[in-house]
Amino acid sequence: MEPVSDFLFAAATDAKFPGKTQNQDAILAAMGQTGGGIPYGLFVVADGVGGLKDGSRASQTVIATLAEHFEPIWPVITAVSDQTITRLRQQLKKAILKANAAIQNLAAIDEERMASTITCAITLDKAMIAANAGDSRTYLFRQNQLKQITQDHSLVAWLLRQEHITAEQALTHPYKNVLMQALGATDKPQIDLFTQRLFPGDWLLLCSDGIWGTLTDEQLTDYLQTAVSPEQLVPILMQDAQNHSDDLSVVLIHLPVT
Repeated sequence: MEPVSDFLFAAATDAKFPGKTQNQDAILAAMGQTGGGIPYGLFVVADGVGGLKDGSRASQTVIATLAEHFEPIWPVITAVSDQTITRLRQQLKKAILKANAAIQNLAAIDEERMASTITCAITLDKAMIAANAGDSRTYLFRQNQLKQITQDHSLVAWLLRQEHITAEQALTHPYKNVLMQALGATDKPQIDLFTQRLFPGDWLLLCSDGIWGTLTDEQLTDYLQTAVSPEQLVPILMQDAQNHSDDLSVVLIHLPVT
């Protein structure tokens, strides 16, 4: 956990059988200051699609591409404005599309299909931009209420939104792992973008389906209501979600009340 400005954060990822199986997930959690002295954060969770070869290469490509894309951008930001946020939204989408192309290039060279989900968040001072493709999630916890900011790009989520199935049926649906969007799977993946202002007391939770598929929203809410810090809570989430059914990734960011 590292404090930059007022934010605290912690992150962790592990395989479903630690030390025995390859982790298909990858994470990035970094904070710093722009050239104008404004605190920024770049947080990413990528989940290599199971069943396809080199899921770990796909997720690592997502992480590397986003970090590389934004490296020359941070030094030139001198102010937080509507124009800056708009440009960051554009750059975030551009970076994700660049990661998509990079995965496709790798797949073409190896003549193997590979893909990855992504959920990510950029913070610039108290502004936040989230994005996703696939079923990795970003949540906002505010005033004891947990809200899923991103929308899953999965068959079951679509069926649920169309009211073809109930929330209870979604939990055990035979096609609950089928994705409708993922990076590397198509030339033009659907990328959803969301902008929020953050306030003291807010928490951001980014995670792969190994976390949210095991711990319910009610459980996550209970954890966050009693959390002391990201550094304290992340190991608890990782331990309690570990049922050896999926790889686990979580990034947790907190803006404390001063």
